[in-house]
Amino acid sequence: MKRTLYILTCMLSVAASLSGQNPKWYKKAAKAQISIVTVDEKGNMLQSGNGFFISEDGVALADYNLFKKASGAKVVSAEGKEYEVENIMGASSLYDLVKFRVRTDKKTPALTISGRMGVKKEHVYILPYPTKENKICLNDTLADIQKFNEHYGYYTLTRQLDEKYMNSPVMDEEGEVIALIQRKADDAAAASYAISAAYGSTLATNGLSTNDNDLNSIYIRKALPEDENEARTFLFMLTARADSATYNQYLDDYAAKFPESSDSYLQRADFYMAHSNFAAAETDMNTAIDVAKKKDEAYYSLSKLIYELNLKKGYQTYKDWDMNKALAFAEEAYKINPLPLYIQQEGNVLYALKEYDKACEKYLSLRETNMRSANIFLYAAQCKRMTGADTLQVLALQDSAVACFSKPYVRDAAPALLERANTLLSLGRYREAVLDMNEYGRLMGGELNAQFYYQREQAEMQCRMFQQAMDDIDRAIRISPNEPLYHAERAVVLYRIGEPEEAIKAASRSAELDPDFGAAYRLIGICQLQLKQREEALKNLKKAAELGDESAKNILKEEEQQP
Repeated sequence: MKRTLYILTCMLSVAASLSGQNPKWYKKAAKAQISIVTVDEKGNMLQSGNGFFISEDGVALADYNLFKKASGAKVVSAEGKEYEVENIMGASSLYDLVKFRVRTDKKTPALTISGRMGVKKEHVYILPYPTKENKICLNDTLADIQKFNEHYGYYTLTRQLDEKYMNSPVMDEEGEVIALIQRKADDAAAASYAISAAYGSTLATNGLSTNDNDLNSIYIRKALPEDENEARTFLFMLTARADSATYNQYLDDYAAKFPESSDSYLQRADFYMAHSNFAAAETDMNTAIDVAKKKDEAYYSLSKLIYELNLKKGYQTYKDWDMNKALAFAEEAYKINPLPLYIQQEGNVLYALKEYDKACEKYLSLRETNMRSANIFLYAAQCKRMTGADTLQVLALQDSAVACFSKPYVRDAAPALLERANTLLSLGRYREAVLDMNEYGRLMGGELNAQFYYQREQAEMQCRMFQQAMDDIDRAIRISPNEPLYHAERAVVLYRIGEPEEAIKAASRSAELDPDFGAAYRLIGICQLQLKQREEALKNLKKAAELGDESAKNILKEEEQQP
């Protein structure tokens, strides 16, 4: 790295005395120019080039290809000050531009971007590149201007410039920057070209920048978006891509960029909790409360954080951070602003505390609010189930959940239909259960699993719906062909419809998959008895009995009593 800095310093040798040809603003403008060296992940130099500051807080422009594949970059100003590139603020491979910020505690000299696009034949100056010994501005003319994106220009100049002028500013008579010189597609071209500096200044990250190919081709950390909502989206998208250390850096950026936002501290507290850094999380939680403009929202968020922490497997209680603390935060939120959302959170925490009656009361109190939904009835039904209430009370609440939807049912109704179907099964109301399961199956389509088909087949058998039962158990087997229970159940269906030979095949397959599955041998034996194969049947029944199948033992007793 010392060698890199030495190269940069040499690139910016002290300027010679200026010629009288330079405009009066030249000396000040020249201070905004910088030399740049990009490096790879090992600190080896990739490329060197030029650029210039466009704001006093260290924001600069240069060409995109200078930064492509770079893991870091160093900058030396015209005054010999060294800076490290802190982040990439925007990038465009199409226009070969990158906007970045250097890490600095002091103001940097900067060029003022012109509010004009310029006009054809306008006289302009090209600042000499920082390493040029003869510090004289080049006079030139805007030979052509191609407008793009309505407000910006792509410029053709008359001079033929060498590549060392890459990124040199193109200035107007007032000393404001119009454009920066770009590389030529054809080295033999008589003209030179420049791209709008105003366009470069608009480059910015947004919520979806984590998926931006141009930005991802630069390995230097990206700047958070300026808008907080966009910043939240950026962080959300980043969770699946970044390692924990990088993500933590961005959370620090978030808190530093939006110090008055409670959400920035809450999000970082959540991260600290996930990594068991509870002391740091506590500090951020306290700060979140202090800065929050809406205290109720902050307390609600804290309640959720503590609640979810306590649900985490292996969590050892830190100080008083238990479910009671989560409840206290939810109650505090409701005290400040009595929103139904906070009542639901109280219900969730009470359920976790096994205070089922109180939780049920909270959920049902939401019936007359804007949070009335199938879910609150399902939550209340589960509370009733946990208290050991009559199953009909549970069913009544599940009926209310289903009643929140009208036919034809939409996908959101699926959980309520399945819950009610399970309760109907427990009550022996099989036909009603099958109807609910049919609706559930229609809504869920290809997402149904083998267990669902097996469960519906069981209900269909109780209703003597044998063809439907056969179809469902076959579906279950197609999904899970190596599950012995499903083959055994297929044998049951075949036996019931009078096909004992096929039933023996299905039961035999079950026994092959699990030689210790007693029910499979019992089914083989029962079918063999029907086929008058008594000797073989008794062998299989004895095998089942030896494996602990009680039904097989009872059948053997009956058979032994036969003359």
